[in-house]
Amino acid sequence: SNEKWCRDYFLSCSALRMAEIIRAELVEIMKRIELPISEPDFGSKENILSIKKSLLSGYFMHIARDVDGSGNYLMLTHRQVAQLHPFSSYYNTRRIPEWVLFHDFSVSEDNSIRVVSEISPNLFVELVPQYYFSNLPPSESKDILQEVINHLSPVSTMKEEQK
Repeated sequence: SNEKWCRDYFLSCSALRMAEIIRAELVEIMKRIELPISEPDFGSKENILSIKKSLLSGYFMHIARDVDGSGNYLMLTHRQVAQLHPFSSYYNTRRIPEWVLFHDFSVSEDNSIRVVSEISPNLFVELVPQYYFSNLPPSESKDILQEVINHLSPVSTMKEEQK
């Protein structure tokens, strides 16, 4: 049954039902305003990138970087260090993502970030508003992001060289 499958995979059946209802409502709206509707391409690189862009557009203030390769994430805005929550799918994996977007930060003995998605600094600088970046406190993370910006923009690189 659906409920057993959800339990087996640690998913909330009611949350999935709600997502299905919301999706149906959105499809109806798209039909009404005559937007093209295509079948989802779950798991494709393009689909994954679109989802990450959507998340980053709304959660650009929830970015953290692994500062030492051991899973100690420094949050760009809070300037606090946190570890991945033990229930995270990245927890206890061989490859710890360097940059992550997180949904929740819990303050405790061992600060943790939950609901984590790996992102690239390139995607970050592409989507994050310039005012946010310019107001980040000086840090190694900001320097890395500035290098990415300089690398992506030949015009800004030329301006830096002229200084």
